[in-house]
Amino acid sequence: MLFLNACSKKDQLGPLTDPPEQNLPAPLSAPLFDELNETIARFDPLYLQIVYKDKRSKETINQEAARLLTAINQNPTSLVTQKELTELYHFKSFADLQKASNIISNNSSELKRHFLGKDTVLSKAKMNQMNEARNTFIKNKISSLQKASQRSSSGLWQDNADWILNEFHYYLQIANLEMGLDGMDDLGGAGSGPGCNESCCFEYQVCMTTANSTYTSNFLFYVSSGIVGGATAGFAAGTVFPGVGNLVGAGYGAAYGGFLSGTTAYLVAVTIYMNDKKVCALNYKACILRKNGN
Repeated sequence: MLFLNACSKKDQLGPLTDPPEQNLPAPLSAPLFDELNETIARFDPLYLQIVYKDKRSKETINQEAARLLTAINQNPTSLVTQKELTELYHFKSFADLQKASNIISNNSSELKRHFLGKDTVLSKAKMNQMNEARNTFIKNKISSLQKASQRSSSGLWQDNADWILNEFHYYLQIANLEMGLDGMDDLGGAGSGPGCNESCCFEYQVCMTTANSTYTSNFLFYVSSGIVGGATAGFAAGTVFPGVGNLVGAGYGAAYGGFLSGTTAYLVAVTIYMNDKKVCALNYKACILRKNGN
């Protein structure tokens, strides 16, 4: 998944390592791109599962998030909804959650403005550049967390040992999912991964690559242009997005007036991405059944 700071235990840590070397043009170089990736991770259901031990499925977490985001966009002053959202995403305060959502909006808009300009689709060359920058970010993140975990047995680091280890496991999982595109959770452990040796697996890999590319495009355009901006990426206004609802009119429509727009746009894009992954998995299983004569 493409982008994966708000207040958390990491605020106590300070820099984990010296800034990594970057050979990428702005704005794909740190800190804008790294900050965007780190902030989005806080809203990733997989992050909630691994780092905060949320036992619910990713789909259930997204459905709850959609319910709360719909409610907060309809009534931004509801203290009950603010509290529920803050607790769902494990922020210290609702103000911290708002700050994170604004980082998503601002940084992704900057990214689109400088990196894509007036383009309405990601070219293959720019998609490759984006993927390279994303992979560099993940590798650097894993390296820094690994070094931090080695120092976590004494002094200041002791209090953060569990959090460091959980984040390390999260980014390892992200590396497996994104760099290997293994999709083992969707296929039940069957026939995927970089070592494909039959046609159904190759078709699945192509499907997943397309899903990742579509997610990247959707996210950038939804955040920077509003949901209707997604029409430029192949989605028409009025489409029903599961767990989110009807998106009509300008921007996010009546229910999505821009409050927590960064978080809302992420939720829409990731919900579509998760559905696309399910389609890839179902197509793979259907392909296997056909090959076996069923």
